Amino acid sequence: MSNDQTATGLSQDSDVNNTAPSKSEAAKRAKWYIVHTYSGYENKVLITLKQKVENMGLQDQFCDITIPVERVRDVVKRKVKDKNGDFKKDENGDYIEEDVEKITEYKIFPSYVFIKMIMSDDNQNVVRSVRGCTGFVGLNSMNATEKIGDTIVHNAPPALTDEEVKELGLESETEEDKAEFRFRFKVGDVVRITGQYCPFEDPVCTVEAIDEENNTVTVIGNMFGRRIPAEVPATDVEMAE
Repeated sequence: MSNDQTATGLSQDSDVNNTAPSKSEAAKRAKWYIVHTYSGYENKVLITLKQKVENMGLQDQFCDITIPVERVRDVVKRKVKDKNGDFKKDENGDYIEEDVEKITEYKIFPSYVFIKMIMSDDNQNVVRSVRGCTGFVGLNSMNATEKIGDTIVHNAPPALTDEEVKELGLESETEEDKAEFRFRFKVGDVVRITGQYCPFEDPVCTVEAIDEENNTVTVIGNMFGRRIPAEVPATDVEMAE
């Protein structure tokens, strides 16, 4: 059995002290573990587990439950409405559009939930009882449990190392809150200019350079039989079909 394991050991400590560990003590003892879920069940498992922890008064055992996400800042086009709620049009009868910033979250590790907890048999049972949870990463049907005498106990799954926690940014709020502009294309891609202003005879052109700081793109297109560069807003460019 793993040295990290023993639920019995943790239970005995609790019995001797007869007090639950403080939040600061729990944070020192708790480690990060990964739980696998059925596809699309990540949020359900997270919400249900948080409710169980609260209802059972186990906040001193579970320090954090999270789903790592990447927050991406996209700029999208939106039709402008007038005070009556109708879409505005320009003198040519075309709809007037404006750039709108949109923050979108993408799961970095689909089908996984990350839990910072004090590992014990009882706490494992709490996690495993959540509908949609298939088990801890690092354990399978061959090594998940062990029989000691007449008692079946859970082996402890491997905890994430400090290096892995740091690399994943699990305890870095700055990294989690950071939103970056996502370009849907790269240098060399064939794109189409969708904005009202097109500097070329043909809106289909090639990406020459990308300015992430200013959210602009330098493209190469045809004009008067020559290939010339032009800089356009990234929001006015999309992948050509």
